[in-house]
Amino acid sequence: MIANNYHDKQHNLKNFILILNNLDIIGPFIALAAFFLRRKRITGELRGIFIFCLIQFVLNFTSTYLDLVFKANNYWVYKLNTILSVIVILIIFGKYLLPDIKKLTNWIILALIAINILSTFFGDGVTYYNSYSASLVSFVIVGYCLYYFYSKLLMSSPEDSVPSTPIFWCIVGLFTYFAGAFFIFISYKYMIEADIATIGTLWRFHNLLLVICCLYISYGILCKTYQMT
Repeated sequence: MIANNYHDKQHNLKNFILILNNLDIIGPFIALAAFFLRRKRITGELRGIFIFCLIQFVLNFTSTYLDLVFKANNYWVYKLNTILSVIVILIIFGKYLLPDIKKLTNWIILALIAINILSTFFGDGVTYYNSYSASLVSFVIVGYCLYYFYSKLLMSSPEDSVPSTPIFWCIVGLFTYFAGAFFIFISYKYMIEADIATIGTLWRFHNLLLVICCLYISYGILCKTYQMT
């Protein structure tokens, strides 16, 4: 009886860990489902959020597939995810949410692309994960989110009712994810050198942050009023 209980607990623990390991696929899938369930015309900035969620779903699924099926190196997928995500998110800010700093945003996009290319070809290459580039991207996105909150919440009139818009909750989700991910990425190499066994736990926490982000996005898409184009 004791042996059976222990076996059941181990089995349940393995299933729980499996779910945590795949939250980076489950979360974006939930957000994408929210878009399809709503089935209403959406604004340009929300189309950008949809593309961000699609990038997360496709590339995280690809990364997991390469690892489980082919046991192949998948760090290049994470690098591609990083650069595509920051391009899409900064375009959302520059084109729709913060057009007053659009030129600066365009230069920042080019700078981040250049940094990632240089770090790939003259740094870690495609077979290692450059967590410092990812932490820089997270830092920039968090900065844009904070400026958005400042400009829309503190500088706008109460009649604008910014928190009632879907994009506000999408930005809350992005801020939550990238703020938490910044500390994960910045400590990634240190954690590997200190105790590589902790990386699994660290990455599961990363996946949990992404799920929270996607739940915020889903809430904004399904529960808040659309601003029709």
